[in-house]
Amino acid sequence: MSGRTICYCTGEGEALLFDGESFVETEPKKAKRSFCGAVVPSEEIRSHTFKIPAGSDESKLDTLVEITMFEEGGLDLQKEYVIAYVRHTLDFDSSWLIEAFAVERERLKERFGKIASRTGHLDVLAVPFTVYEALYAFDKADDRAIDLFLHLSEEASFAVLCKEGKYIAHRNLPSLASLAAKANVSVEVVREALRERGLESERYGADERLLIETLQEAFLKIVERVAQTVNHKRGIFGIKKVDSLLLDFGQSLIPGLWELFDGYGFEESRKGAMSCCEGLDPAMQHRGLEALYMLAVKEGKIDGVNLTIFEKRPGFLQTHTGRFVSILAAGALLTVGYAVFKERELATLEERYLQLDGELSTLRQKAAALRKAVSKERGGLEEARRRLDESREKIMAFDETADAALLIEESKIRRRRMVRDVDRALARYALAATSMEQNGSKRMEVEILSDYGRRDRIAKFIKALIEMGYRSVETEAIRLDERLYSSRVEIVR
Repeated sequence: MSGRTICYCTGEGEALLFDGESFVETEPKKAKRSFCGAVVPSEEIRSHTFKIPAGSDESKLDTLVEITMFEEGGLDLQKEYVIAYVRHTLDFDSSWLIEAFAVERERLKERFGKIASRTGHLDVLAVPFTVYEALYAFDKADDRAIDLFLHLSEEASFAVLCKEGKYIAHRNLPSLASLAAKANVSVEVVREALRERGLESERYGADERLLIETLQEAFLKIVERVAQTVNHKRGIFGIKKVDSLLLDFGQSLIPGLWELFDGYGFEESRKGAMSCCEGLDPAMQHRGLEALYMLAVKEGKIDGVNLTIFEKRPGFLQTHTGRFVSILAAGALLTVGYAVFKERELATLEERYLQLDGELSTLRQKAAALRKAVSKERGGLEEARRRLDESREKIMAFDETADAALLIEESKIRRRRMVRDVDRALARYALAATSMEQNGSKRMEVEILSDYGRRDRIAKFIKALIEMGYRSVETEAIRLDERLYSSRVEIVR
């Protein structure tokens, strides 16, 4: 293998050397001098996205992210977490968009402690959603494009959106194991069915009705959720269209899947299978992508999101103790040859020891003062946040009182306008509504019926309302009864 090798590790204790093209199995203990890495399973990660003012103090950003993750991200105050994050500069907003990732420290020890003890370190513990950046780092994908990746596997499935070579969003999806459990079959049966027959009903036998209905229902929801995520990010990141849809499924495609995406406005997107390394088998392509990401981090091509707690320890001679022992050893050698200087050398070493001990004591005092300052800063931030919330509540109460008279009349107009827009969209796509429930002037729920073969009209109905300027149009519930497709659509102005 070439000199640009890294060691790819798994939580099961496996270690593989990777040179950018192929894997070679190795003993973990032989990787002590290599750059080592692993990927944290997506089910172990808690993520939360929020905005902060652009230009915030960089020195306090880590502390601010940690506080926000505990206050808004649902972290348990009784547990210790490792937190990392990505920061996006927005084109149309004077804010930074922060997406933070947290995982329990104990879970990292349980999963990776054994392999880390054998290799001596894990330089990077990667977030699985960000590994697609490796394709752009090694010119395997166009970094000017907006790409949507759909990863399907037994343990975890997710969609990842990348813009200009950088990760910007993800959406967790049902795993193949969960689909197999619903269909009462094995994971291998589900995997083979998706590859060979996909979502096309006519290719399944009468005794496979539960299997095909489970797959169709699951992928209808999957495509809808992915489309919702893309629509949500359009305004935030200035996305006009998705250039490519790439399926990360062992270089396989799923018959009928792209047609579902076309029903949600992806007709112009290029579609295909994700390929990472030509020399790897299809089943190893995603693992190769993860290893390629670690290689990019090692070579400085990517500033990776890192959750590791198993950093490489410095060499003995690089520590204060090592340097002190080396001084003692040198002094001992000198005294053997030069006994006349023995007393002087010993006194010098003792003086140096006292000096190092004093420096260590000073460092401990500075560390204690720094911890106290951080604690005080955190308390002041919480007090400022409380006062800000109180001021916002007072301002909102004043505004609501002043605008009450105008809002009553405007509410009537908006309600009538919303009903008119929904009626026009229903008529435009020849859809039938069994019920329409309006909650105020900003929210409406419509129950829509459609033949299964024309279910794409519901997607076009949703798209038409979004183009009219409605903030959110989503389906709350989907039911498939024989050939009748029922969808409950929630519309928010």
